[in-house]
Amino acid sequence: MGGTVEIPIWLFFVLLLGLIISLYRLVIDPLIRRTWRRWSVRALEEVNPNLQLKLSPITLMRRRSLADRVAHDPILLKSIEPIAEERGVSVSDLKAEIEDMAYEIVPAFNPFFYFRLGYWMARHALRSYYRVRVGFRDEKSLEEVSGDNAVVFVSNHRSNVDYMLVTYLTSQRTMLSFGAGEWSQVFPIEQMVRSAGGYFVRRDSGDPLYRRVLERYVQVASEANVPHAIFPEGQLSTDGRLSPAKFGILTYISRQFVPGESPDLVFIPIACNYDRVPEDINVIEHDTFQFRRMGRRYVVRSGVVFALRTIWEMLAWRRSYGFACAAFGRPISLAAWLRERDLNWTAMDSPARYQALSEFGNGIMAEIRDLIPVTPVPVLCHVLREAKDEPYDENRLLEDFRARVERADEIGATIILPRNDSRLALLHALNQLCARRMLRHQGGRSYTVNTEKTGLISYYANTIDHLVGHEDGRAKVE
Repeated sequence: MGGTVEIPIWLFFVLLLGLIISLYRLVIDPLIRRTWRRWSVRALEEVNPNLQLKLSPITLMRRRSLADRVAHDPILLKSIEPIAEERGVSVSDLKAEIEDMAYEIVPAFNPFFYFRLGYWMARHALRSYYRVRVGFRDEKSLEEVSGDNAVVFVSNHRSNVDYMLVTYLTSQRTMLSFGAGEWSQVFPIEQMVRSAGGYFVRRDSGDPLYRRVLERYVQVASEANVPHAIFPEGQLSTDGRLSPAKFGILTYISRQFVPGESPDLVFIPIACNYDRVPEDINVIEHDTFQFRRMGRRYVVRSGVVFALRTIWEMLAWRRSYGFACAAFGRPISLAAWLRERDLNWTAMDSPARYQALSEFGNGIMAEIRDLIPVTPVPVLCHVLREAKDEPYDENRLLEDFRARVERADEIGATIILPRNDSRLALLHALNQLCARRMLRHQGGRSYTVNTEKTGLISYYANTIDHLVGHEDGRAKVE
């Protein structure tokens, strides 16, 4: 009984591997899940009382439970009956496919990650790259928004940094749910996005079944008063200007809306602008389809480079990307908008509703367009875009720079200047452009434009052209 047993070395390693896997599945993984959930509950209890828009109970649902709730929703099952008939199958035959789609789409809300780890990461990353600023058209009106409403933050899409910036600046008020493209479904980006409330969207999916599942998730989240952040442009701007908006998510959110009975839908416009965005050269040189062809390896490689650069920026604390700003507009109520136009929402057919939503959505985009913050680098780029090849004197640059700032100020634009000083802003912008070789310093106070970078200069100038591009500031807003 006290003898030894000899086994082959390969069998020893197989048994050891089995032991490690069993130990992980039976002890370590459950312990991690319980600890993670306990931290989440504690974060929720600490943060929720201080939030303007309280967190919905849906934020503590497990991802599988939330996916099952969506997949077995009676409204969803009824809406897919025509699809089942078209395919020649029953609704029950589609349930496995629906469950997979729902699990792919839904987030894994985690208050601990969002308000503790995610906030810390966003804050340090943003403040390492940028001097972050925030503007308000009417801050008091934002403070009056009730958590009893379904609140939707609507933003332009200048950079993938938008997600981080909007989440960071709204984290003192609420927790946002936002749609992310399938490009970010790579480890560990996917897990971080889901924990931060992101749900995944196949941007160009023509599958009607998938669209029904996505629509129903968005509706379930809205009905539970989960605040959303949407980016109607759907892709990064390739020239700096606002791209044509798509209102698919807006249609989903409003389809079950019944004025007077449903919680009001309140939309808050947000406009983001930057002295520099990480993707500027790529978006100028490649279109959206070329980006998608680059595949997940490109995403992983870019993520690693960005992470390493972030660490360096945090250590150096240079904030070498200049200013980043988000300006918040006045809340816009869909119910009030419908009343003003005497529109009976429940009696309207689908084409009439879509036409009304397009008008409503374009009005929000027009508000965002007027809210775009005016930061130093875009102003200087606007000056340089109209410059000739001859050297530009600093005093002349300052004169033209000030003229554009004054035009923006006349129409009440959000203007970001260091210490509210145009000369300091110009020097800041000159340093930024010289560092990127968009501008050549000729010695003394003389500068010339690098003709190889004119596309990049136009890209930044276009972001504020509608605010500073005319002599009469009021003529720019139509």
